[in-house]
Amino acid sequence: MSTTKHSEFNEDFLRQPSQVDEIMKFLADVSQANKMEGAKKEPETKKDADISASVTETSFLVSQRLQGASKRSKSTSKKPNYRANMNQMTFMRQIDMTDEQRKQAREERVRVATNFRSRLGNAEYRRTNFDKAIEYYTRGLEYINDSPVLFVNRSLCYIKKRLYSRALIDLNHVLNNLDGCCLRAWLYKAGTFKRMNNDAGFEECIDGARRFNRSHLAYIEYFLENMRSDF
Repeated sequence: MSTTKHSEFNEDFLRQPSQVDEIMKFLADVSQANKMEGAKKEPETKKDADISASVTETSFLVSQRLQGASKRSKSTSKKPNYRANMNQMTFMRQIDMTDEQRKQAREERVRVATNFRSRLGNAEYRRTNFDKAIEYYTRGLEYINDSPVLFVNRSLCYIKKRLYSRALIDLNHVLNNLDGCCLRAWLYKAGTFKRMNNDAGFEECIDGARRFNRSHLAYIEYFLENMRSDF
């Protein structure tokens, strides 16, 4: 008698190789192969050093610099300002000087400035080398920058060169900052305005010359008489 079995009671598949296990094993092999292929293509990245590893609650000293911090190039590195250092040294040296030493130092600067004015600048002026004379007067002012004579002499060279506006700069500096009674500055300024056809400015300067130099009225009249030919 044949026996009929229901298909759900058939357990023969338990004794056969499992297809599910084979599929899972195949997928695992594929995944492992992909991981190995990606590891070959990915470049090796260097891990930044942890500079805070040596920092503790009682020690704040960092003994290692970041790897990304590049050294300063020679082109961008700040060069020492030797001129500023020299000026600072000169200033500190002047502070340490006594009053007598300062007086002697100024006398020496005056001597050098006078040489540039009388021996060099004036000589070039007499030769009508006005550019060279201006250069020497300017060098003298580098030693003594509060000398009305040097500014007035230089202004006369500018007048001879017909640089009237530049001459007025020097003359105004003398009258406004150094010596408001300087006779030559007043007269040269008057002559400059005269050449610029500024009659009002000319009269104002002659009035200033007379007001501040009453003991030199005769010389002022002499200057006015000879201004056209000698100035």
